[in-house]
Amino acid sequence: MSAHEFWSPIRLSLQVALLASVVALVLGAAAAWLLNRRRFPGRTLAETVLMLPLVLPPTVVGFLLLVVFGRRSPVGRLIEALFQAPLVFSWWAAVVAAIVVAFPLVYRR
Repeated sequence: MSAHEFWSPIRLSLQVALLASVVALVLGAAAAWLLNRRRFPGRTLAETVLMLPLVLPPTVVGFLLLVVFGRRSPVGRLIEALFQAPLVFSWWAAVVAAIVVAFPLVYRR
């Protein structure tokens, strides 16, 4: 095993974790601040939706991410048109999945 083969997955894991942590921290703090400051109809529903990844089984969350960001979905097609590459099964997909899983933990803290 070469040094590159050894360090490549470690570098990728650190890259995904760092980027996902920063984005989840910013988005979670912003959402917590906004929902704590504002009262509006549907606030409870919004909080429930934001907390769903914490209570749903990981397989369900993964399936929903595949459905939302898949190549046949409107969001997936838009991303593929903008970036000339599909999101699904890329390292960016790992970042999105990590953000979705970490977001409720940041939001509730």
